[in-house]
Amino acid sequence: MEKILTHPRIFSRAAFLLATTALFPVSAIAQETDETGVYLGVVVIDALNDGGEGVTATEAMNTAGARVAVDPKDLPRAMTIVPSEYFETRGARTMEATLSYTPGVVTETYGQDGRYDEYVIRGFEAQQVGTYRDGMPLRTVDWASWRTEPFALDSVNVLRGPTSDLYGMNEPGGLVNGVSKRPSFSQGGEARFAVASDLGAQVGVDYTAPLSDTLAYRIVGLADTSETNYDDVETSRVYLAPSLTWEPSDETRLTVYGQYQQDEVGDTYILLPQYGTQYDNPYGQLDENTYTGNPDYNTIESTQNYLGYEFEQAISDRLTWTSRARYATNDWLNETSYPGVFLNGIYLGLPGTSPDPAAVDTAVMLDFYVDQTLDQFSADNALTYEFGTAHGIGSVAVGVDHYTVDSFTEYSFGYGGELNIYTGETTNVLAGSFPASLPSEAQTDIRQTGLYVAGIADVGPQTKISGGLRYDDVEYSRAGYQTGLAGVATFDYNVEETFVSGNIGVSHALSDELSLYGAIARSFNVPPAGVTDSYAALDLEESQSFEAGLKYISADGATDFNLGVFQVEKQNATYDDPNSIDPTVMTQVGSLRSRGIEVEAIHSLDNGLSLFGTLAYIDAKVVDDPTYGGNQVARVPELSATLYAQYELQSVDGLSIGGGARFTGERYADISNTYDLDSVTLFDASITYEWNDWTAQLTARNLMDERYVAFCTGTTLSPGDLGAPALNNYSGACTLGEGRDIALTFSRPL
Repeated sequence: MEKILTHPRIFSRAAFLLATTALFPVSAIAQETDETGVYLGVVVIDALNDGGEGVTATEAMNTAGARVAVDPKDLPRAMTIVPSEYFETRGARTMEATLSYTPGVVTETYGQDGRYDEYVIRGFEAQQVGTYRDGMPLRTVDWASWRTEPFALDSVNVLRGPTSDLYGMNEPGGLVNGVSKRPSFSQGGEARFAVASDLGAQVGVDYTAPLSDTLAYRIVGLADTSETNYDDVETSRVYLAPSLTWEPSDETRLTVYGQYQQDEVGDTYILLPQYGTQYDNPYGQLDENTYTGNPDYNTIESTQNYLGYEFEQAISDRLTWTSRARYATNDWLNETSYPGVFLNGIYLGLPGTSPDPAAVDTAVMLDFYVDQTLDQFSADNALTYEFGTAHGIGSVAVGVDHYTVDSFTEYSFGYGGELNIYTGETTNVLAGSFPASLPSEAQTDIRQTGLYVAGIADVGPQTKISGGLRYDDVEYSRAGYQTGLAGVATFDYNVEETFVSGNIGVSHALSDELSLYGAIARSFNVPPAGVTDSYAALDLEESQSFEAGLKYISADGATDFNLGVFQVEKQNATYDDPNSIDPTVMTQVGSLRSRGIEVEAIHSLDNGLSLFGTLAYIDAKVVDDPTYGGNQVARVPELSATLYAQYELQSVDGLSIGGGARFTGERYADISNTYDLDSVTLFDASITYEWNDWTAQLTARNLMDERYVAFCTGTTLSPGDLGAPALNNYSGACTLGEGRDIALTFSRPL
């Protein structure tokens, strides 16, 4: 098995090359090694820090679910791979943090929120439908979401742009795929212990070894507990992922794996009034430690279990069969209390010192309960054939995949008293005015079966054409009832749709270092589980897009530069209905357009300094809708940029320092463009020291502890419901961004 030879000047140069290979690596294409010792064609993800056997690019493709092989510079798509050593060096302890230096991606879009991994790609929220693990989807339905443990990953793949030709229903902005650690036939691993500024502690073990010449195993385990900004809120995680690989010959490989992950998260999605966060409040401004929940009713538990296999069989030198399947379950329990409306307590007869409506000091609380079981099954089988052309080589994959969702949700809202957000005192002056419980339930089923063909071929000395065509048969149904202030409404629908997705792209090499590319695509998505305000089925979302760009890799391997421009048009885009008390009620806009420019660059100097930079300009607007036409798309800044520098000190062996900045521009928090958010710049830093077999790493995210408003929204109720006077943005609620997070980690190889 070929390995990457690491360039001594470049910080993990081998890993960074994956930024352009991602899901489409090279397999059978023989490549020469350049004079720097870096393989620019056959790329390897090092599986272990101690020089373990690693995963070839072909294997990386298989775990990611890509369809054909392609040289990185010939790929007519934009994608980034974030290797584990990258995001660990930068102090990433969540999936969102692993993505925070990726172009075109905005993370933590709802502020502090320990329930979900949240990100927007190219103007489209991707967390609900664009979360993948090892090339297979993990779709959020209602509230049950799939959180990913970064310690379990070799890398994170970010594929930007439409992917329906590969995977079927998805947002046109792209997807995020976690690549799991898998067994190696070279013994090795890592043990680590970490402490954090939130009084957290983490213990993790990653170990792999052969059992025989044909069997190898790996086990990844982690236990994590921490406090939060709020005195009454703690979080914990237990993670265990065993896997076993059988490789009786070079032609056959079978891996079976499982995962157990239990998260207990007190609610950290804390709503605060606009008056006290964005606007002045006579009672004073609120900080990130202000808690507006109920410590006696504050539980969010999620138990995720996976069981699956990955199989590859080389039928001949040219023909390969790949097969994979996974069954995943998620049991989700939510018992929390949150503000239904903010107002001056004087208007409820509560004690107060200021009659000013802006003197918001009281939250009318709503108790919120969810009990949900979510089951998902994925299976994928493909034949890949490599062939010769008049100008070189080509490959084509033909396959079928099947995906099902079975979800049952019971949920309710009810009156939970009043909370003085400045004193913490609780009252029940509105008891009897609102129901104690508004119960609802929903059964959701999704079935997708797709037939696909994808290929790439040399059509000229310097030109390749790649493309994909996919036919999907999708059925989605939802049945149940919803209880609101106006009474009970029932719903029961079953929709079956067929859709043909496609993508065709061309790449032309101007030189050995520089290539140009272009592509067009047609894609679709089944909206997140929900109904319209009339309790009818939501329409299928459809998208059309084009993309063009250039890719540059210097001859010495020290410089990478990628530039892309894109435009996506989407019909029937789905958003939460701002006029509904029920978060499962959605609204769809006629058409929106997202277009922009992305830049991604790395440059390594001879003195041990490496620079990583990204820039994205995205113009995302609603272009055709009677209500929202002309508005900016929610939670999408026009401008975002990052810069990170890593320096290996030449005078002190084993010592390196790093620092970075993340800029997020102005944006609107909602599709109505009612709530605007200011730009923010956050700073990160790291210090790493290696001695003997030990590594110590000190990392800080949001080093300056910048206080900023991350998200605002209308509350469930309005002041008018309580007879209070009106005020512009009166009922608005906001969340604050994550504060400073410092962690000290000790690790050593096993």
